[in-house]
Amino acid sequence: MSPRVQKLWMVQLVSDPWDTELISDLLSTLTPPLTSHPHCITWPCNIPNITPKMTISMGKASLRVDHILGEGAFATVYQATDPRTSERVVLKVQKPANPWEFYINTQLDARLQPGVRHLFSRIRSAHLFNDGSVLLGELHNYGTLLGAVNLYKTLTDKTMPQPLVLYFTICILHMVEQLHSIHVVHADIKPDNFLLGER
Repeated sequence: MSPRVQKLWMVQLVSDPWDTELISDLLSTLTPPLTSHPHCITWPCNIPNITPKMTISMGKASLRVDHILGEGAFATVYQATDPRTSERVVLKVQKPANPWEFYINTQLDARLQPGVRHLFSRIRSAHLFNDGSVLLGELHNYGTLLGAVNLYKTLTDKTMPQPLVLYFTICILHMVEQLHSIHVVHADIKPDNFLLGER
């Protein structure tokens, strides 16, 4: 057996990328720990109740929660505004906490070439609570790829034009290629996970 084939046989496959025990074990081996990152704040309490029209404190920022952008099985995403600057941001409220998402964001910052980093969302800070987490990120003004597809369903033609489908397909493949080049596997590729921004 050649050395290359032997090496392939020795690779351990991960059957479930969502396995909480596996993720916890991987995060516990980080040196320095993720919680030492200057934008990862640990709170010794439960996650606050977050609802539209309220104002919350996230570290040094005071944010007015505007409305819900989307809801999933493990997270609710809100648009919020900094009343001092009028800057709009995203609050991703997760129960239970998901520090892995913030860790992957730090790895994208460290590993991706600067010229392609803009292809992926940025998380500004992670706030970890006893029973959940809040990720503070940049707002993408044009929704998701799923939203764009659904918009076309309301029009006369009912389908997205083929050149646009090809364009989005090429973009998605390019993004996946960039992730694989830095040894990151997404594991949840779907239209509602692709955000459309000004770029």
